[in-house]
Amino acid sequence: MTRFARYALCATLPLLSACNGQPGDYPSLLPMDQLLAEPELPAANIDPAVASDTARSRADDLGARADALRGPVIEPDLRRRIEGTEG
Repeated sequence: MTRFARYALCATLPLLSACNGQPGDYPSLLPMDQLLAEPELPAANIDPAVASDTARSRADDLGARADALRGPVIEPDLRRRIEGTEG
C-alpha cells in the first residue's frame, strides 16, 4: 500500500463513520412551515374571577410593602448624631 493510499484511507474512514444513519448531536431538520407556525398553546383553565382576586391581593401586598419602604432612610438617632457633629 502506498503512502497516498494510507492517507486516503485515513481520511475516508471518519467520513464513512459519520454516514451511518444514526442521529448525532445535530437536531433533526424541520420544514419552514412548521418552524414559522404559531405555537399551539394549551387551553387556560383559570377562572377570571379567581385570577382577578389573586392579582388584586398581590397588588395590595406589594403596595403595603412599598409603603413600609417609604420610611426614612437614616434612623432618627443616627440623624441626631450626624447633625450634632456637623457643628
